[in-house]
Amino acid sequence: MLEQLSIDQQSYLRKDASESTVMAPPTNPNPADSSAKQSLEAGLAALKQQDYPTAIALLESVTQTAANQPSGIRAQMGLVAAYKATGNVKEAIALCTSLTKIPNTQIKTWADRTLTELTPPLPPKPAETPPKTGFVAFNSATESAKKTVKGDGLRPASLRPTADQKTGFSTLEPTATPGNTKLTHISPPPPPPKPAISTETTPDTETSDENSPRSSTDTYQLTWREAARVKSPRPLKPLKLLEFRIEAFASAIALFFLARFILQFLLTNTNSLLVQLYIFTRLPIFAPIQLFYRDPTPFVQMVFGLLLASSPWLIDALLKLFCGIETLRGSVLSKHSKEASRVLRSYCTKQNMPVPLLKLLPLNVPVAFSYGCLPRFARIAVSRGLLEQLTDDEIATIFARELGHISHWDFAPMSLALLVIQIPYLIYWQVAHWQERLCDLMTIEFLRSAVKFVAAAISAISYGIYKLFRWPMLWVSRRRVYFSDRTAAEITGNPNGLTRALSKIAIGIAANIEQQKQTSFFLESFDLLLPVGVGQAVTLGSAALHAPLEQILLWDVSNQERNWLTVNRAHPLLGERLKLLALYAQFWQLETELDLANAGVQEQPRKGKLSPFKSIVEFKDSKLFLQGAPFFGIPMSLAIVGLLWLIGGIFSRTSIWQLDWLWGDRSILWGCLPIGFSIGTLMRINYLFPDIIPRETASPSLPEILSNPESLPLDAEPVRLEGQLLGRSGMSNWLGQDLILQTATGLVRLHYVSRFGYIGSLWPFLFKETTRPSDLIGTSVVATGWLRRGATVAIDLESLRSQGGRVSDSGHPIWSAILAFAAAIWGAYIIIQGPR
Repeated sequence: MLEQLSIDQQSYLRKDASESTVMAPPTNPNPADSSAKQSLEAGLAALKQQDYPTAIALLESVTQTAANQPSGIRAQMGLVAAYKATGNVKEAIALCTSLTKIPNTQIKTWADRTLTELTPPLPPKPAETPPKTGFVAFNSATESAKKTVKGDGLRPASLRPTADQKTGFSTLEPTATPGNTKLTHISPPPPPPKPAISTETTPDTETSDENSPRSSTDTYQLTWREAARVKSPRPLKPLKLLEFRIEAFASAIALFFLARFILQFLLTNTNSLLVQLYIFTRLPIFAPIQLFYRDPTPFVQMVFGLLLASSPWLIDALLKLFCGIETLRGSVLSKHSKEASRVLRSYCTKQNMPVPLLKLLPLNVPVAFSYGCLPRFARIAVSRGLLEQLTDDEIATIFARELGHISHWDFAPMSLALLVIQIPYLIYWQVAHWQERLCDLMTIEFLRSAVKFVAAAISAISYGIYKLFRWPMLWVSRRRVYFSDRTAAEITGNPNGLTRALSKIAIGIAANIEQQKQTSFFLESFDLLLPVGVGQAVTLGSAALHAPLEQILLWDVSNQERNWLTVNRAHPLLGERLKLLALYAQFWQLETELDLANAGVQEQPRKGKLSPFKSIVEFKDSKLFLQGAPFFGIPMSLAIVGLLWLIGGIFSRTSIWQLDWLWGDRSILWGCLPIGFSIGTLMRINYLFPDIIPRETASPSLPEILSNPESLPLDAEPVRLEGQLLGRSGMSNWLGQDLILQTATGLVRLHYVSRFGYIGSLWPFLFKETTRPSDLIGTSVVATGWLRRGATVAIDLESLRSQGGRVSDSGHPIWSAILAFAAAIWGAYIIIQGPR
């Protein structure tokens, strides 16, 4: 490789002076230039003779005296080869990175290719595990193709020169007083201890960390370009706020009807359970509650109205109780960001609205959000971590985002939604917390078991309701983020500053989770209001310390099906947001902080207008169809219902009366819906869960996983990753709500379901299961399962094996099959019962 590198360099270094003038403006000859040229020729001659110390000394002197001249650029190219030959790869990479910014196309192409050669792609680490068999629902002719992660390896940092030598990110260590110390580089945290799994691998498969090719990730340092801003930005097209506000109002109405339905369902079933208990025991205590039979609509209307009207004070009380929130004084804000204070005053004056009340969260995690019912009572809350880890201009962009939420009026319905979802979430959290304390005070084992049994049921149901309550607001939550990002860029004229701010927030959230060893209850419950989604930040924020952001955000801007895969997320893809900010910067003729403006799917050749039939056939053969097969199976079943009704209608007009009952039979309609879902689930099950063969199981790094732009959750790759298991302990994690694997290259979410379903997770003693994943929190584990790459990265577990030999098995494929068969049986039962 070194010989080839030298040959390539010689073709560039032999350019005459006339051709080199393209790279730099001509200068008047003087004795210094003559001396630099002599040193350059002598240094290149020494390089050719492999006298590397002499070559380095001469060429470095040229770069110091003629850095921006053609001779200085040629000297830098020669130094790359000399540094490589002497083993100083880090300096070679730094010089190559600086050369990639030179406008000359030929030099830039050479620098890009050389940089790639200096940092080869990293092969996955081989490993052996005991034989395991994945679940295959049917032994059909369909073979599960083996998927591979098509990453381009870990390219070391583009060591970009910074304007003020700071990134604005500091470690998340508590400080006695707020400071403004901001570090220049962000270095990767030390990797978690490698589990020593005995009897699982042979000496042939073990490699030390020192000799592992992934040790090159240690050379990466995240730095920023500190790209410029525009003083007087040209206005962008006005936002369609009326349509957006109608959508926000409709989302709040949908949340109301969902809350009413769930409340009525709970009240009705509670009374049904009490009736059964009363019949069995004849005890008056189990008599049904008559109030539960009333229509809950007026009650829900009153609760929603009270929550909306008192939202600023209720959220203040919640944050005061659980986080210790306090008022943020203007002098403290000015100390960290004078621009933020100026933006608050000028924008509020321009919009003729009062300045929001500022709140300070004494937390090290960088977050900010706005809440309230009216602009008059609006609040903007920021954390201490955000003020300490972001620079002056970056803090101003975050405040501008929150001002955008307030001026767009989306903060009011989101505050209402936050309070509504806090009700079941607080029940889940507090029941799990207090049952542990209560059980510690009890000495009778029967009472302890009874309390745990009831508390587990209440906590699990509450968490499920919390997840359901989020759904109506997801669409408006994603839309409002795009609007606020754009407003912030227009207010400050600094889309590059907002790019850095959002990236640092993601990095800070991931760092906080690594430090706390779990996702805090605050981050999960307030996720709807945060600038960056916690689910995205876990993976992207941790991987950003090991690979360039452009590499790990490639899927976000390139995958053709990405928009379909964000329907269950509260935030749009981070890469998509940063690409839009880069486009704003290009519109204002600014250098972009990240090279994302032109990233994305290449334009496909036009195929002409396809007929509806051909379009359906092409869609049926696509991976997206298989990915959503259970849901696409429902409209397909409606087509079958229409066909059956047509057959019944035709025979009803003939003498063949045996089939005329099909005409208009609604039981067929309702029964075919779950049957269509069942057929779709069975169609994709072999693709979702291919066999796990130990010798073919990959161990990719997180940047390699993220850099494959074509992968979908359907492309399930069997993987085996090692690391430390993070997450909440105790009952709050019995269902696997917070399972995170801390690997050497970042954090990965884990999905778990017991082989006996939720009952097996809550009460494993009923099935003689001994180990939940939450029992392994804080230990070194080996996670084996199926890698899913969608809007976030996660692993559907097959098993977790601890260093001490404890194993927790998961049952994802089993329950997918059970769900499919249960839906088919339910549909058949509806059809057999006939119309009622």
